Amino acid sequence: MDDRLNFAQQLNLFNPHACQPVTLIGAGSVGSMIAVRLAKMGVRHLRVVDHDFVESHNIPMSEYRPCDIGQPKVAALARIIRQATGLAIVSEHRRYEGGRLAGTVIACVDSMEAREAIWREVGRNPAVDILIDTRNAQEFISVFAIRPCEEEDIDYYAHYLYPGDTALNQTCGRHGVYHIASFTADIALTQLVKFWMSGRTKRHHQQLVGSLEVIE
Repeated sequence: MDDRLNFAQQLNLFNPHACQPVTLIGAGSVGSMIAVRLAKMGVRHLRVVDHDFVESHNIPMSEYRPCDIGQPKVAALARIIRQATGLAIVSEHRRYEGGRLAGTVIACVDSMEAREAIWREVGRNPAVDILIDTRNAQEFISVFAIRPCEEEDIDYYAHYLYPGDTALNQTCGRHGVYHIASFTADIALTQLVKFWMSGRTKRHHQQLVGSLEVIE
C-alpha cells in the first residue's frame, strides 16, 4: 500500500484497521469495481481469482481499460490497483472449482454452479467471517451477506442455491451498464463495512435500480 494514501477523511465512517483479508472470486464488472474500492478503503490483503480475459465489451461496464484487452482480468486488475493505491494483490488466473477459503469471501460469479462450489468451502467454515454474494439481472440486483456458521443464514442462503437451469437469467459478465454494476458494488461494500464495523448487517438486499425501488 502506498504510504501517501491518507485515510483521515473516512475515519469517522470507516477505519481501515477493521478490514479483514478478502478473497474475491470473479473479476468481471462488479468484481473489478469491488476490488478497486476495497483497495481504496484500506484493505491490505486482497486475493482475486478469475479465469477470464479482458474483452472490448468489458471496458464500458467495468474498471478495465482499452490497454487491458487480451490480458487476464486478474493481471489487468492487479496493475490497475497497484497504480491507483500501491497495493500488490494476490492474483490467481484460474477458474475457482474449490479450495480452502478464509477471512472475508466475496462472490461475483455468473453461475449457480460457481456459487455452489464456493458455498461448499464456505458453509459452516469458522475460518470465514462472512460471504458476500452479488447477483445481477439487467436492472435487478441482489446482494447477500451471509454468516457461514449461523444456522438461520445457512438455511436462508440454501433456499437461493437453486439449480442453474431454474435460476433467474444472470447477466453479470454478459449484459450490463456501468452505473448498475457500480451500484451493486456499492451495496455489497455497504453490507461488508457494516459487518466489519458492528458484526451486524442486512442478510439480503434486493433492488430494481431503474425504478430505485427497494424490494423487501
